[in-house]
Amino acid sequence: MPTDSPTLTPDSLEDPALAARLRGGDPAALESVFRQMHEPLVAFGSRYLGDRARAEEQVQELFFTLWNTRERLAFSGSLRSYLFAAMRNRALNVRRRDAVEQDWADDEAQESVRLLHRQPETPASLLEADALHQAVNDAFERLPERCRLAMHLRWREGMSYAEIAEVLGIGVKGVENQLARGLKAVRAMVGAT
Repeated sequence: MPTDSPTLTPDSLEDPALAARLRGGDPAALESVFRQMHEPLVAFGSRYLGDRARAEEQVQELFFTLWNTRERLAFSGSLRSYLFAAMRNRALNVRRRDAVEQDWADDEAQESVRLLHRQPETPASLLEADALHQAVNDAFERLPERCRLAMHLRWREGMSYAEIAEVLGIGVKGVENQLARGLKAVRAMVGAT
């Protein structure tokens, strides 16, 4: 790998041999291109992004990608035009990503959207949920047998009223009565704790 490469001139960026030097892994060629193109690419990217620091970051990533994919470097035209087109594409991708993030932030600012997202469980809420779960289980166990069976089949087994009626040997109306009685009793017992 030659390291004593000459400094590039604006005309040399149009030279197809430069791409060959980069593809061949000539670090001096990359450094010369970087030194010559850094500022013009940052200025160009700043126009798209409205932020010089973000444009500099994109230029750094562009040259990093250019070096890491140098063996596959293929373009028609000059290296200069290739770099400006690549910078434009990067800046547009950043703007699209920013727009998506802004849409998400705007959505999250709406109360109706925030309600759709579950909040992370806190230790206190987990303890409360565990206590409530235990209170409901205790209340279930204190129900009369037929009521307890109807409640179990409905909410723990997911059976329909007709299926419960068949299992218990009562009518659908009887199932409705047992479930209503059970819910009322569970609410009263859980509310008392």
